[in-house]
Amino acid sequence: MAYDGSLKFDTSMNAEGFQQGADKLTGVASKAFAAVGAAAAAALAVIGKVGVGYNAQMEEYTTNFTTMLGSQEAAIKKVEAIKEMAAKTPFGMEDLASGTQTLLAFGIESDRTMDILRQIGDVSLGNKDKFSALTLAFAQMSSAGRLMGQDLLQMANASFNPLQVISEQTGESMADLKKKMEEGAISAEMVAEAFAIATSEGGKFYNGMEAASKTLTGQWSTLK
Repeated sequence: MAYDGSLKFDTSMNAEGFQQGADKLTGVASKAFAAVGAAAAAALAVIGKVGVGYNAQMEEYTTNFTTMLGSQEAAIKKVEAIKEMAAKTPFGMEDLASGTQTLLAFGIESDRTMDILRQIGDVSLGNKDKFSALTLAFAQMSSAGRLMGQDLLQMANASFNPLQVISEQTGESMADLKKKMEEGAISAEMVAEAFAIATSEGGKFYNGMEAASKTLTGQWSTLK
């Protein structure tokens, strides 16, 4: 037998084997797409549920503030202001809406509520429990028109003593200020001014919420 020095290979394909491979690939791809589709559908269902719940909550807030403010237009503006604040702070809608309702319930004017909440939020350093306690104490004090021992205790337990700020501003001793408080001479306006001073530029709690919003908890709250 003679050889010409070349090698020859059979490069023909088995049509049946190729078809089986293609069928398997198609089956795997179909399952993968089905899984992705199911996951996407589940995600959309969750988003839809959250959206419906959110809209229902906004409607409830608007209804509640309409009752408290006597006007749906005023209520809508209030809810929008709360939403804007919630988007920039560690607090959620529920925290701020509850705080606003507390202030309004104790007779504080609507146009003052957002500034007061910002000051309380800074003093609380973004802590929800302190925020709630300070809001209630501030509302009670404002309603009474003067600072009383119980209100001072609540504020001090939430890490803020307005008498300390007043002392620093006036030079009066803490002992003298406490005596004045017992005599009813520390007015609600004096305490409100102490909050304003403590949260203004140069104050101990200036931009307290901004610092808290940069923490992991604050960022998660803002994301929600």
